[in-house]
Amino acid sequence: MEFSTHYSLNSLVASGRRKAVDKEVVSFDLFDTLLVRRIHDPDLVKLPVAQYISTLAKQQGRQWRAHTIQKRRDSIEQRHRDETGRTFIDHEACYPRFMAELLRELFQDLYSQELLDKVTAYEIAMENSMLVPRAIIVDWMQELVEARKKIFIISDMYLPSSHLRQLLSHAGVNDLVTEVVSSADTFLAKASGKAYHLIAEKFSLSPKAWLHVGDNPISDGLRAVEAGIEAMIIRDPKEE
Repeated sequence: MEFSTHYSLNSLVASGRRKAVDKEVVSFDLFDTLLVRRIHDPDLVKLPVAQYISTLAKQQGRQWRAHTIQKRRDSIEQRHRDETGRTFIDHEACYPRFMAELLRELFQDLYSQELLDKVTAYEIAMENSMLVPRAIIVDWMQELVEARKKIFIISDMYLPSSHLRQLLSHAGVNDLVTEVVSSADTFLAKASGKAYHLIAEKFSLSPKAWLHVGDNPISDGLRAVEAGIEAMIIRDPKEE
């Protein structure tokens, strides 16, 4: 079995409608599949967060430049990924863990859960401001729900599933989604294929009754097929 590649959303959805007829579950990658960003580099979302943290620190009498904060964030996140890689095949990171470490370093005795929650809310707001749902896929998801199909969102992302739910809620599609699975929660990702096996076992899913839709030919295509799941990839050249 090979995954199919589609070069337009109309082609993807038309084919997906046919393939989903005898499926019980249809899963979607989140970023660049269901939701697309208004900016070319997703890391640009991090810059206003660093500036926001710098402002909060200044209010508490701590002088930290946004550039320095961004470098420390990147360094701490990378160390977390390296540490995860010693135990798991996927080098994943979890936002609440590395952000808490960053804020403890910057604010020291002034750190609190309230501070972490405030920064997290700001980061999610920045993400929401950049994300747009693909209307044609949302329409298809509504059809799938009406046909009593289960919809899963699967993402290799440092934001845990609870945070991704907030993005889906802002996009107006959270009520359509049965389950949200993030590699930040388990450190098992689509990139290695481990996430598919974990999800199949946890939710008692049969790969033969499962269709996955994504944009990455490796993590969403090849790895899904290796797990026995039918997969579809969107490669829309107009999106560049």
